Amino acid sequence: MGRAFREGVSQENKIRMRPKQRSWKPLADLQGLSGRTKSTGNEMGPLVEVPAMVRIENEKWVFERISQETLNHLTHRLVIHESSGPRTLGATLDLDTAMQVAQGMARTEGSVVLIEPLR
Repeated sequence: MGRAFREGVSQENKIRMRPKQRSWKPLADLQGLSGRTKSTGNEMGPLVEVPAMVRIENEKWVFERISQETLNHLTHRLVIHESSGPRTLGATLDLDTAMQVAQGMARTEGSVVLIEPLR
């Protein structure tokens, strides 16, 4: 047994196979997925910016769905200017809350927040 391993397989008994060429076309493989994504996006219509409703409970962030009634009561939008352009941080129900958030961002992040009235 040891001799068989040392000498290996004789040349006549070896099987010769050519490696099979794989044709991988990533764009063709993803064509169906990208087509479905585009058609779904077209059916959904244009994007609408909706501020997130976030509250903190027990040191955890809780994200909520926003009802139309809450959206109607929002009074101020918080906008921060970045190199890529203006970005909306969210909206508040009153000017006092907007001021607290803007002051907190100025203290911690060192950035200026624009408080824009919605009405």
